Amino acid sequence: MSKNKKKNSEGSEEVENQVTAEVNSEKNKSLNEADSAGKPAVDSAAGDQQTGSESKKKFSKGALLIITVILLSLIWNLLADRYTPYTNQARVQGFVVGVAPKVSGIVTKVYAENDQRVVKGQPLFEIDRANYEIALAKAESDLQKAESQLGAGTAGVESATAHLRAAKANELKAEQDANRQERLYQQDSGSISVRRLEIARANLEYSRAMVTGAEAEVQRAIGQRGGDETDNSLVKAAVSALEKAQLDLENTVVRASSEGMITDLRTDVGQFAGAGSPVMTLIAIQDVWIIADFKENNLGHLAEGDPVEILLDALPGEIIPGKVHSIGLGVSATKPPPAGNLPTIQNNRDWLRQTQRFPVVIHFEANQIEKIYPSLRIGGQVDVIAFTDDHSILKLLGESYIRFMSWISYAY
Repeated sequence: MSKNKKKNSEGSEEVENQVTAEVNSEKNKSLNEADSAGKPAVDSAAGDQQTGSESKKKFSKGALLIITVILLSLIWNLLADRYTPYTNQARVQGFVVGVAPKVSGIVTKVYAENDQRVVKGQPLFEIDRANYEIALAKAESDLQKAESQLGAGTAGVESATAHLRAAKANELKAEQDANRQERLYQQDSGSISVRRLEIARANLEYSRAMVTGAEAEVQRAIGQRGGDETDNSLVKAAVSALEKAQLDLENTVVRASSEGMITDLRTDVGQFAGAGSPVMTLIAIQDVWIIADFKENNLGHLAEGDPVEILLDALPGEIIPGKVHSIGLGVSATKPPPAGNLPTIQNNRDWLRQTQRFPVVIHFEANQIEKIYPSLRIGGQVDVIAFTDDHSILKLLGESYIRFMSWISYAY
C-alpha cells in the first residue's frame, strides 16, 4: 500500500512537471512573438521619420526651383519689354481701292471675278460705248468746223488789214499835203487861201480817223476768228472737246490701277454703273504692311530699321522676317469736347492704370510678299517680336519664344 502511495505521488509530480514545462513553453512562445512584433513597429517608426525628412528636403528644393523660375521669368519679362518687345495686337494692312468707272453707262462686259488676282492695266469690266462713240464723232466734226471758221476768219482779218494799209497810205498823203500847205502859208500868206489850208487840215484828221477805224476792224476780225492761227480759242476749245471725247471712250473700259486681288464684286452685265460709284474692290497686294500696337514702355530702344520676326495666324509654324518702318508719334487719348462745352474728366479707380499703346509700322523684307501673298488677308492677326539691340541671350530667348508661339498657333 505504501508502495502504491509512493507510485501515486511520483505520478502526480511528473504531471505537475509536465504542466509547468508546457506553461513555460507557452510563455516563452508568447514572449518571442511579442519581441518579433515589437521590432517591426520600432523599425516602421524610424522609417517614417526618415521618409518625412526626405520629403521635406524634396519640397524645399522644389519650392526653391519654382521661386528661381519665377524670378528668372520676371527678370526676362522686364528685360524683354525693353530690348525684345513682343505684341500680339497687330494686323495686316494694305491699300483697299474702290473700283469705280469714270463714265456712266450700262455694263456690257465683266471680265473680273471675285478673289481673282489681276495685274496693272488688266480690263475689269466695260461700259456701253455707243454714246461715247457718237460724242467722239461730234467732237471731230466740231473741230473741222472750227478749223473752217478759222480759215474764213483769216480771210476777214486779211481784208481788214488791207483796208488798214490803205487808210495809213491816205493818212500819209494827207499829212504831206497839210504840211506843204502850212509851209506855203507861213512863207507867203497871200499865196494860198485860208480855206485851202483848212481843207488840207481836215483831210489829215479824216485820214487819221480812217486809220483808227481800220485798226479797230482788224481787231474785230481777229476776235471773230478767235485769235491767230497759233493761238485760236475756237480751235483750242474744239481740240479739248475732242480729247475729252476720246478719253471718255477709252474710260468705257475700266482697268486695274495696280496689281492686286479683286473682291466684293457687285455688278453684272446689264446693270447701270454711275461715274465715281465703286462696283468692286481692289486690294493692292504689292504694298502690304503691318500695324503693330506696342506698349509705351516697349518703345525706349525701338528704332526705324530694327529687325523683327513676324508670325501670321494664317501661316502657323512659319516665321517671316521684317523690319520697323516707322513709329507712331501719338494717339488720340481722349475725345475733345465740342466747342462751348466743358471737358469731361474720367476718374480711373483701378490699382494699375491701363498701358498706352502706339502704332508701329512693320514692313516685310524684300521678296517676302510674293511668297506669302496667297495667305495674306487684310485685317489678319499677327504676332510681332522686335530685336532692338545686340543682346545675344535675349535675342535667342525671343527667337525661341516666337517659334514656340508659331507652333501654338496651330491650336488657336
